[in-house]
Amino acid sequence: MKSSVALACLALAAALPARADIIGVYAGGGYWHNHLSGDLLATDTSANNELGLDNANLGQWYINIEHPLPLLPNLRVAYSDISAQGQGTLDSGIVFDDKTFSGQVSSDFAVKMTDATFYYQLWDTGGDLDLGITARKLDGEVRLQSASQQGSARLNDWVPMLYGKARVDLPLTGLYAGVQGNGLAYSGNRLLDYSAFVGYDFDIPGPVDVGVELGYRRLELKLADIGDFESDLRLSGPFANLTMHF
Repeated sequence: MKSSVALACLALAAALPARADIIGVYAGGGYWHNHLSGDLLATDTSANNELGLDNANLGQWYINIEHPLPLLPNLRVAYSDISAQGQGTLDSGIVFDDKTFSGQVSSDFAVKMTDATFYYQLWDTGGDLDLGITARKLDGEVRLQSASQQGSARLNDWVPMLYGKARVDLPLTGLYAGVQGNGLAYSGNRLLDYSAFVGYDFDIPGPVDVGVELGYRRLELKLADIGDFESDLRLSGPFANLTMHF
């Protein structure tokens, strides 16, 4: 399902009318294989040791639209779909959704992140240097079930984040390397999402450049007063993207 979404978005981007001297469209989609750790629901409730949430499945895609107008920012739309399920044992009882859970439990954690980023390209010779602001929609849910009861809590909020990207092209090779990140920290909340990557653009005749990206991404999701549940989660691991530029 996640692969279908990414491919559909790439097909949509390919259908957009674009001319290299007026507008540039950059798109990519792929899969992030990560390890999940930290606390969820309450302080000292380990997501992996007690709830059994060790890994999260994650599909991701993005579309960047760039233009030559000096005062109008460029646009980046990105999406990540995280989901994890597990079974574990709570060492001590916790109160969740006005119910007390202890012993054997099944847990589900899911969050969808949709980004709308407005950024300026400060440098575009031999690479890129971008700075901007992201509005990130967090849409998620945590569900907990024991032998006798179940509970759930929602996350549905917009948060502002700073955005930055730096990329360096290796001359005459088609190779490039870079870093990218979004960040926000205030009042006990911390959202950090950053990655390092290398990529290669294939020299294929035609209006569309196709390439691949390999990288490492880390997401820190510490929520104190955003949504209906607390978390201090960290997800990190390698990713692979198929990219297009036209």
